[in-house]
Amino acid sequence: MSTPEIPGYQLDQRLLQHPLAELWHGRTFTGMEIIALVLSEDGARDETVVERLTRASRDAALVPGQQETPLWAANFNSSRPYAITQLIPGQTGAERLIDPLDGIIGNDDVSLQAIRRQLSGYGAMPPDLPQADSIPSYADRPHQPQTQQPQTQAETEQSKIDVARQYSRKIGSWIYAVVAVVVLIVFSITYSIGSAIGSAVKKDDPVEVAAPAVSPEAIPAKVLIPPINIVTTAPYKRPDGSPGLFGATYAAGADLQVVANAELPFAIGWPRPPQVIRLGESSQLILRKVVTATEYDPANGLKNSFQAQVALHPCVSLAQCLADRPSFDQLWTKIYKTTAPATAKDARTWLTVSTKAPYTITMTHAFLSGGQWWLVGAMVYGQVAEAPDVQRVVNDIWRQTS
Repeated sequence: MSTPEIPGYQLDQRLLQHPLAELWHGRTFTGMEIIALVLSEDGARDETVVERLTRASRDAALVPGQQETPLWAANFNSSRPYAITQLIPGQTGAERLIDPLDGIIGNDDVSLQAIRRQLSGYGAMPPDLPQADSIPSYADRPHQPQTQQPQTQAETEQSKIDVARQYSRKIGSWIYAVVAVVVLIVFSITYSIGSAIGSAVKKDDPVEVAAPAVSPEAIPAKVLIPPINIVTTAPYKRPDGSPGLFGATYAAGADLQVVANAELPFAIGWPRPPQVIRLGESSQLILRKVVTATEYDPANGLKNSFQAQVALHPCVSLAQCLADRPSFDQLWTKIYKTTAPATAKDARTWLTVSTKAPYTITMTHAFLSGGQWWLVGAMVYGQVAEAPDVQRVVNDIWRQTS
């Protein structure tokens, strides 16, 4: 299986390969180390696995404590859903993402031994557990004569989540002996998906777990994935006929469509009925595409190539935006397979124009909106005959962010 491609991240080492998921080490384009859990094609087709990953990620993002060990990014609608957490040596945030998955699988002795063998390669030392202190399994086992005493009602009602928590406490002493604690926590719990996940997910009926005494609050409407709040779009500035960066601009009072539903900090004027396509987002990158709705054919794709592809990166200041620009340009132009803007138009705007078919303009611009600094990268292209429309859209993005 090839290396997963996640916008904004470079995955460099696969830590675990499993039929339902892979675990990867990688970095953001700013150099921050991350751990990514990426479902396999089989895992992505399994609604139970995707639902568990989604719920676990929401918990990791929203329940108390996420400030110390944040869920960095997630996308549950991609062809291979994934969740990413920052790698912080000495902290254990990743298990908050994966632990809920542990409640639907068996923690049998075979799986535990396999985990220990794998983790030993990272320097982990297993604890001395009494032989009788084995961890219960919900996996299918060969039939054995029933010699044990009947279970009490309280025992049979014990939730699998409680069992998973007991499991986490029992293995804790040797997991904390590892330098990269976050890697090993995710690695151990993910690997325990091992021998029993297939039968547990496909054969068992879902088991309802009693709700905790205190339920978490509803997901706040303003929260996307920490630490980015859902972006507030600034009011659209109507065209006034003033000149732009390059070429044609919208005339004053021009009849155009306003794209205000792309969850960008600015709206965009579009010459025809627009359609927004969300390509993904993380704490460091937002990706959007705008096309013309009436020209979109689900069977054959776009009949007309005219479109805008936008990338957005948050900065704490203008100085940081300018410092991040080279790596940001390298990233977003690689994602969109285009040429980085090279000509400086002012102190915080860069532009490149290609007159070859398709006619293409790329722009990078640093701007302030609602107290937040941003870098925006835009690639707008179309047929050569559509060059004026391409110029108008680029100039409008520049105007809306100036």
